[in-house]
Amino acid sequence: MDIIFKEYCKVVWQKKGYFFMALLALGCSITLDLSAPVYYKNIANGLAAPYSEATLALLLENLKQIGFIYAGVWVSWRLLEIAIIPLDGGGINLLEKRCFDVLKKQKYVFFENSFSGSLIKQANRFSRSFETIMDWFLFQFYMNILAIVISFTIFYQQQPEFAFYFLIWVGLFISWNIVYSIWKMRFDQSVSEADSIVGGVYSDAISNIFIVKSFAMEANEQARINKASDFVYKKKKIAWLFTFISFAVQGIMTFGIELLLVYLMIQKWTTGIFQVGEFVLFQSIMLILIQRLWEFGRNFRTFFTALADASEMAEIFRRDDIEADTDYALPLTINKGAISFNNLCFTYNETNTRQTPLFKDFSLTIKAGEKIAIVGQSGSGKSTLTKLLFRFLDPQKGTVTFDGIDAKAFTLETLRQQISMVPQQPDLFHRSIRDNITLGANISEAQLIAVAQKSRCLEFINGLPDTFDTLVGERGVKLSGGERQRIAIARAFLEDAPIVVLDEATSALDSLTEKQIQVAIFELIKHKTAIVIAHRLSTILKMDRIIVLEKGHIIEQGTHQQLLIKKGKYYAMWQHQSGDFLVD
Repeated sequence: MDIIFKEYCKVVWQKKGYFFMALLALGCSITLDLSAPVYYKNIANGLAAPYSEATLALLLENLKQIGFIYAGVWVSWRLLEIAIIPLDGGGINLLEKRCFDVLKKQKYVFFENSFSGSLIKQANRFSRSFETIMDWFLFQFYMNILAIVISFTIFYQQQPEFAFYFLIWVGLFISWNIVYSIWKMRFDQSVSEADSIVGGVYSDAISNIFIVKSFAMEANEQARINKASDFVYKKKKIAWLFTFISFAVQGIMTFGIELLLVYLMIQKWTTGIFQVGEFVLFQSIMLILIQRLWEFGRNFRTFFTALADASEMAEIFRRDDIEADTDYALPLTINKGAISFNNLCFTYNETNTRQTPLFKDFSLTIKAGEKIAIVGQSGSGKSTLTKLLFRFLDPQKGTVTFDGIDAKAFTLETLRQQISMVPQQPDLFHRSIRDNITLGANISEAQLIAVAQKSRCLEFINGLPDTFDTLVGERGVKLSGGERQRIAIARAFLEDAPIVVLDEATSALDSLTEKQIQVAIFELIKHKTAIVIAHRLSTILKMDRIIVLEKGHIIEQGTHQQLLIKKGKYYAMWQHQSGDFLVD
């Protein structure tokens, strides 16, 4: 909870003007509200007395004071309305930005191990819980503390004995709610965690809806959703049961204090020292207080539920294993594009000392402007090398250098801006084609058309109803695999980085389109350093060097012809090719 209150307090401090305005407005409102019964007491005593001009004047004077009180209450609530929108709404706005700021700093592996749907739910609940907790603090905690203090003062002035009975009851009532709610919080947290699981299952099924439908998996996925939802329902039933127990105890305590105070009033009346106006005063205040404290007890559940909802995202805030520039990082420039992997040691599981590292004393030097292909079976380390290149992962030992400069000397932003990536399965934003090519860059229409021509996507773009302004759907589902691939290639042309990584960038293209686009690809990498993660032989043949990986080790390297002459692993892969593809 420390993270939750720390982050929420930062927001309150940023909105402190509106926060103090809200406190002032609520303070005035509750003070005026509880002072009204004092004047009703005078009116009740006046009505109980025989008619006289003096009594009438007293009644009208008290009525006028009540009118002023109601006017003050009305103004106070209007002042509160001015403050609450920028306080609650503005607070949510700041926290939504803050949540994304925290998420984007997480390492790439964090997202590989997390459901996007769950993360979205956690971030949403964290920001929305601010409104719930802030409203609880203002309208429940703060107003009730003031109400108790003012009520005790009024009671003490009228009947000190009643005041102390009232104070003891308030102490018991609040203590019960606090202790019980803290104990019950574990059940609210389990509901939130289960709810995040449902969000993750939903996200997993919806984002892979093509597979679900093409493999007729609707029934299986429905069963997974049903199972997750039933699990949440079981958790909720337990949490709700304990909530209703709390309500039952609060009801007994509320009825008890009301009956006790009325009994004491009757006893005072029998002695002749208790006025009817005092009965009106006590009952009016008690009715206000009982309603407020009942709401306080009921909303304690809401408060702790909000804390539970925010707790999952708070754990992400707490993570210190995040992407960060080193203290000595600078926005350096890669001028030539030479790359060197120097004595790398890397394992995905640092805690398991028995696990064999993927890379151990691995070294590879790529000259500036050299075009290399990396081939190997699944698990050989091809994708991991790419992640190390982008610093999605950092080696436990050794260095990766660019033009002889340690990768950690670059800021992450600068480093990644100087490496273009064309993945095998490019992801697109649910935005226009223009936005997916430019990725926020401010370029002219002529530049946009030029890169579209080079990547061979201008023809299909011009055939779309809205051309460059056509929305591509979530993850680009409205486009074919080849069309998505060509947009990714257009990005690389536009970025014009000194280093290009292609993860079999033509694999999703038909043969005719592939031959057309390979000319563009070789134009793209003509004066650049290129690393091609290869499965398709037509891409490999023109490379300066082919690197054959096996379990994190370089077992062969050379040109296509040199490796065939060796008749080693590459030769065996060549012999077992299927069409134009290398077989694992």
